[in-house]
Formats: sequence, structure tokens, C-alpha cells
Amino acid sequence: MVKPVIIVNLKHYRVSSGPESERFLLKFVPFVDSYDIRLIFALHPIDIRLAGQFPEMEFYAQHIDPVNYGPYTGQISSQVLMDFGIKGSLLNHSEKRVQKDKIESTVQLAKDAGLETVLCCENYSEARDFKKFETDFVAYEPPELIGGNISVSTSNPNVIRDVVNEYSGSRSLILVGAGIKSHKDYHNSLKLGAGGVLIASGIVLSDSPLQALKSLIGIDS
Repeated sequence: MVKPVIIVNLKHYRVSSGPESERFLLKFVPFVDSYDIRLIFALHPIDIRLAGQFPEMEFYAQHIDPVNYGPYTGQISSQVLMDFGIKGSLLNHSEKRVQKDKIESTVQLAKDAGLETVLCCENYSEARDFKKFETDFVAYEPPELIGGNISVSTSNPNVIRDVVNEYSGSRSLILVGAGIKSHKDYHNSLKLGAGGVLIASGIVLSDSPLQALKSLIGIDS
């Protein structure tokens, strides 16, 4: 049975990036491999070096560009992420949208490098259009709910069900994002057929991030 996936997007919050990133990740070291989930942290580009310092953890990047090594100032290739020990990357997050004509080439370069991709979509129409790219994950995140207190699994569960049905038989697993904070949100997402969740502020900005993660998957202490 495939383990549920939880991707914690560290974004660019002060408490989880730059000088504070290592301290933040240290909180989760005792938790890794303790429970039957696949736990992934999506690092800010400035922090991808940390993958080598935490070999027991699994890391994604927050963005990739459609380039290989070469004269590409400020861009991030799939190859360099692989060389740093990064396993995958988010792509087309609502806070870092990508032109549609660049998505295909970016996904193909990631596949060539062996990098997993999470292709983010904002609505059912995008999810349907993105099916042809056959990414590892498709994350459904309505932008109006990101960072809020109402999850998409509560506000519009039928869309999640529709997206899951659209991808029936596909290699892509569906992740649910936007407003995910509680065990109910997590449980409902899995019940609707999703393979896991993409979460940020519900864990990163919590007074106790590790306890927030435990609560999310239904562990009391």
C-alpha cells in the first residue's frame, strides 16, 4: 500500500528559511520514519544545501526552471537539485506561477534528470489540462483558500472527488492543498481519494510545528 504523502512547504517564512531553516528542521528529526507516512519538506532555493545535512529526511525544492547547467543567471535546474540530493520540486505554485508553454519543457527536463514533480493547479480545468504531463503528483490548491482557515476538503469536496476521478488510472497522485490544518482536513482528503496533502502555514507558523504535524495525522502526543 502506498503511504500517504505530506509535503510541508517551508515557503520563505522567517521561521523556516535562511538562518532559521536548520533550526526548524531539527525539530522533526526524531519524527522521521516513526509513522506510516511519506514526509517531504519543500525548501526555499537558498536552503537546498541542507539536504546534505539531513540525510534521514526527504526534500523537494519549491520551484524549478526549464534549463540545464549553463549561462542561466538566477535560474534553478533539475540537475543541480539532484546533485544536492533533492528528490523533487513543486512547479506552478499559485505564488510562483509558470507560463503554460514552459510547463511541458520543465516537466520533461525534470523527468530526464530523475527529479519528481508536483504540478500545482488552481481549478478543475487546469487539473484536466495537466493530466497529459504525467507528473508524479498534481496538487489541487484553490488560491483563495491558501493560508486561510477553511480547507478545500471542507469547502468544495466535490471538486477533489472530480479531480481524483479524472486521474483514475493515471500515474499521477493527487495532493490536496489550501487551508489544510486539522486531522479532519487530512482525513477527508484521503477519504476523497487523494494521495496526501500539501501544507504550509498550518505547520510552519504553528507555535509547535512538530505537534501540529502529529495532530494533522491523528497522533495526540
